[in-house]
Amino acid sequence: MNNSSYFPFERNRYFYGKMLTARDLETEQRYFNNKRRLINRTIIGVGVVCGLGVYQNDDTSFSVETGFALDYLGREIVVPAPIIRSIQMIDGVEELSKSEQAYLCLKYRQNDREPVNSIGAADNQSEQYNKIDESYRIYLSTEFPDVSQIYGNSGMYTVTALYSSHGLSIIRIVPRLVLSGEEFSVRFIVIKGIDSRPVSFTYSFDSEYFTDGNMQKSINMTFIEDPKENRDVFVADYAVYAGSVSETAVPLSSGNETLCVQMGDFSDKSDLSDNTEIYLCESSESYSVMRDTRMSSLENHIGGENTPIYLAKIDCMNIGTGYIIRHITPLPFGQRISFGRNDASCVTQNITAGDINLPQVSENLLSGGVSARIEELEYWQKPQVSASYDSGGKKLNFRFGMPSSQANDYTASSGVTDIPISGAIRVNARFVSEEISHNLGIGDVSISVAAEYNENSERRLLFGNGDVFSSKNDNRSVPKLETAVILYPDKGTFKIGIKMNDYVEGHSVRVRWFAYKPTRDTAVMRSKENIVVKITPDIRKIEPLGRIHFTAEVTGTADNGVIWSVGDPDGGNIDENGLYQSPSTPGTYEIIATSTSDNESRTSAFVIVE
Repeated sequence: MNNSSYFPFERNRYFYGKMLTARDLETEQRYFNNKRRLINRTIIGVGVVCGLGVYQNDDTSFSVETGFALDYLGREIVVPAPIIRSIQMIDGVEELSKSEQAYLCLKYRQNDREPVNSIGAADNQSEQYNKIDESYRIYLSTEFPDVSQIYGNSGMYTVTALYSSHGLSIIRIVPRLVLSGEEFSVRFIVIKGIDSRPVSFTYSFDSEYFTDGNMQKSINMTFIEDPKENRDVFVADYAVYAGSVSETAVPLSSGNETLCVQMGDFSDKSDLSDNTEIYLCESSESYSVMRDTRMSSLENHIGGENTPIYLAKIDCMNIGTGYIIRHITPLPFGQRISFGRNDASCVTQNITAGDINLPQVSENLLSGGVSARIEELEYWQKPQVSASYDSGGKKLNFRFGMPSSQANDYTASSGVTDIPISGAIRVNARFVSEEISHNLGIGDVSISVAAEYNENSERRLLFGNGDVFSSKNDNRSVPKLETAVILYPDKGTFKIGIKMNDYVEGHSVRVRWFAYKPTRDTAVMRSKENIVVKITPDIRKIEPLGRIHFTAEVTGTADNGVIWSVGDPDGGNIDENGLYQSPSTPGTYEIIATSTSDNESRTSAFVIVE
């Protein structure tokens, strides 16, 4: 259900003779959904639970892995099959005309499914939908997010956007609750364009109640970007020490705050003034009481219904006829639910055995953590959930089986192979892998490959020819090689070849491959989804042993035939032409028309015999 409010909690009261209407059944669903979603939001948190990684396929398309997330209303968002999208074909691409930076957003969405006839309704209201499909929406947005929702951790942090200009954003995160006399961290999130010049800034202020590491009340926090990191999202923490006062709220600064920003040749200076306060607790017991009562109010947990899950930050370039992808940063705001951690400095919500005081759970029961795995099932299978406990590793393992989408345009698979390289002379040398099965069956398959390498201890994928990145300021970490693929469509396999354009260190080259294949029965599935059967008349009163002729209209398929049947074995008879004869016993009987092209597409009419 798409409701955005948990309250009030109302459940049905049943009694003999109670008339159940659509309103009562909706109340039943709403009661259990809202309770589960409130638990999801307040205990588990918000963000990606597993999967949903975003990867660049080529200059114009990207992939999103299967996965599971919880939104800010506690609603479950499941992506049951890999998503492959061209940047041109995704919702919100028109916003790239305003900015070359956009965020790939994920939101909960529900769709009406299975149109049916509504019994006894007026003609213009007779078509209703039999089911609601809980799904998702993926789109692009250039709007800067509500950082107070993302980093506020349900009221535990004060979040302030200190700077937002020239494609640069600086966000400050301050805990609202700290221990008197103890060290705590002030966190900064720096977000910029991938092609922006290196950023540095100094944030300074005087404080009456806090000091830096040198016990100075004039506090300066300086950030300098390392150009070698080649990143566009940075997280920086700075240590601050609380004063000796306790059990009171005090201001962070005693006067104006100054922010000096430098980005290449551009510089800017801002005088800031805010009323950020921090409550100083005398002891850890006092800290726990304040955290669990004043800071964790219910109101802090149930906001943010319009805030999506930001799966990635995408930097693009307009090329006149469209856009090409320059860089993708997955989960730029860290919206991920972490299990098995208890990190007070982390601004995402975590859950541990100690946080919720699970009864009958020993201290080390889940010391190995919690893992979750999603498996793709056939589209006709029901979702499956199972859990097992590994006593040796002290780990709780969850398995989620999710049915694949019936309307997928593609099936996909991916993998990695190591191609051995040998010989002293490697320039212009060629090496070929063994045959690799792409697991998509026989037929034509699209395959893209990327050479994997490390730069500054971070993993990189090189698509195409590494010589493209040769320049006077040559980055030696990019391997100078190119890749190619030979597909064997009748065998369901392929080979990967690499050509060395320069010397490459090591004994092997790791190549990651991505395979895509149009779903063979997509057209059949879609045609079935659009098949609609309508019976005329949809309801009629007749006498016992009376006769009536029904007609059926079938749309969405070239086959207009139907199979007639009676729902009740004693409900009379109907022939292949729709001529029905009622029984001698009064009652209400169901007449069913099933499409001959798809036995799942059917509808009903009713006869009242009296």
